Amino acid sequence: MNVALKVPPKSKHDLTPPEDLVTRFRQLLGAKLRLTGKTRTDGSELRNLVCEVLDQHPFPPAPEDYRIIPPKRKGVPRILRELLDTYIVTTGASYNLQVWNRIPTGASVLVEYATGQPLLTTDVRYVLIRVEPESNQIRSVAILTPDYIESRFGRFGKPTIKHQLMISQKARAAILSLRPPLLFYADLPNIAPMTSRTARLLRYDMHAEPQFGLVLCLDSVARKVARVLIGKIVQAGSTKNRGQALEEIVARALGYRPRKAELLAGGYPDIRHQALEVKIQDGPTVDLGRFSPQFEEAAPSCPGFTTASIRCLIALTDSVTGLIQGAVICPGLMLGRHFAFVAETNFKCQRSIPMEFFGDLDGRVVFNP
Repeated sequence: MNVALKVPPKSKHDLTPPEDLVTRFRQLLGAKLRLTGKTRTDGSELRNLVCEVLDQHPFPPAPEDYRIIPPKRKGVPRILRELLDTYIVTTGASYNLQVWNRIPTGASVLVEYATGQPLLTTDVRYVLIRVEPESNQIRSVAILTPDYIESRFGRFGKPTIKHQLMISQKARAAILSLRPPLLFYADLPNIAPMTSRTARLLRYDMHAEPQFGLVLCLDSVARKVARVLIGKIVQAGSTKNRGQALEEIVARALGYRPRKAELLAGGYPDIRHQALEVKIQDGPTVDLGRFSPQFEEAAPSCPGFTTASIRCLIALTDSVTGLIQGAVICPGLMLGRHFAFVAETNFKCQRSIPMEFFGDLDGRVVFNP
């Protein structure tokens, strides 16, 4: 990506008009984008394709004096020169548009200039590119504004706060050097009395409320799960799909027989009946979701548990092969002894768009159709 595209335009009025972007992006139709199933990798490759098109034309003039307002550029579009964010649309009944660290229709300053009007979050253009998974071909491009998205499909959902955990290379290497490669801590003392070393879970719903005597102690969880987990491969896919695949492996190892609908249920913690949160780590950070052990509070779905006593299982997977190389099994409270909680939380706003919308655009590039 051309570094010049990371610099803002001189003003909003210098942005390339959307009608011109429509003309330029027509060359993307039929282009190949090999999907790996890894969200970040595929997103980066798509962004590079778009940037290659933009590189063929003069950029909007750059400013002499400006300031990025959001800390650490959170919520700032990746292609800042044209105020564009790109998204991959594939298959399904609907597409869930996720906008990170900004409220799309809430006017907030992104770039401030020494003179003139600032760039706002409401000025961002969203480029949704539909890719056919079987052929890896780009089928359509839709350039949409936040106001259009809300007027056509409804309001964006309330922001969902996301906490993160940082697992350094040094900390990860220390775990993988153990034999077996497992970082383990037992349940907190106040939770231990309600746990059991054995429990037959076949007929129970993994998302039911935890029951006294049916919550396996963490020693038993480690014994049942670790030997099954380590060495297993979690196939490439979106973060959500890989999380569900790991959840199924863990649930079956514990003795459940989950149905597909149960795996799609989501919620906190992932396996509620065991007060067990399940995560994958194949990059520097682990998304913890809305709840973080860093801030102890009652776990709303698990009476008697808090974010500190909810049990955590983190699979340490190879980012290329998906091989589970090691694991962390411990109460949430113990995560802070080895890893760092990211000080600033991320959040996202979401809006579901019916897939029929993209089907009607096949073979076209459009702006706010």
